[in-house]
Amino acid sequence: MLERGLGDGAAITVERSWQVQFDRQARGIIVSGQQIAAKVSAPPHLAQFARLEEARDPATMFPMMLSDAGLILSGGTAPGTDDDVAAALRSAEALIASQPVPAEEREAFRSFLAQVHTAGSGQLDTMPADLLFPARQPVNRTETVALPGGLTGSFTLQYEAQPQPDAPWLQQAERRIVTRVEGLERRAREAWTLGPLQP
Repeated sequence: MLERGLGDGAAITVERSWQVQFDRQARGIIVSGQQIAAKVSAPPHLAQFARLEEARDPATMFPMMLSDAGLILSGGTAPGTDDDVAAALRSAEALIASQPVPAEEREAFRSFLAQVHTAGSGQLDTMPADLLFPARQPVNRTETVALPGGLTGSFTLQYEAQPQPDAPWLQQAERRIVTRVEGLERRAREAWTLGPLQP
């Protein structure tokens, strides 16, 4: 599940379900899979985007090659990030345009938000290397971005994954990104779960 905040409580949410298979190879594991369901929720003015995203087949997700320790070595490109980043930025620009500030200042805020959001959302372009076999401690990191005019922006990355209670593979994981510029804030969240195929 991928969720991108658009401001004023609105968000784009993309939920995908996959049927996956793990096969041991000589030097690791091959993960093959196919999408079995997709659902996109978006505000009414983004309905066309939602329909296109639901119909899209993100086949680049598979196959994935895992090391013998379960780390993703190849494949695993996150689907759909370019389109929903663009939609989120258009919505953010509309929000900025509606603020009671001079036009030049609104334009600067648009530019700053795009810069910071681009820096932060790049974190969502690929899956964490240990996603399918969690091995690391939770991450909570904030980075500051210097902007023209003496302003600053920031993005915060939080990531935590839990293995199954009785096995080393993924039970659930969540990654959050928060970008901020001069009182404007955007949030993005990804969540993954892995479980047996339901009949």
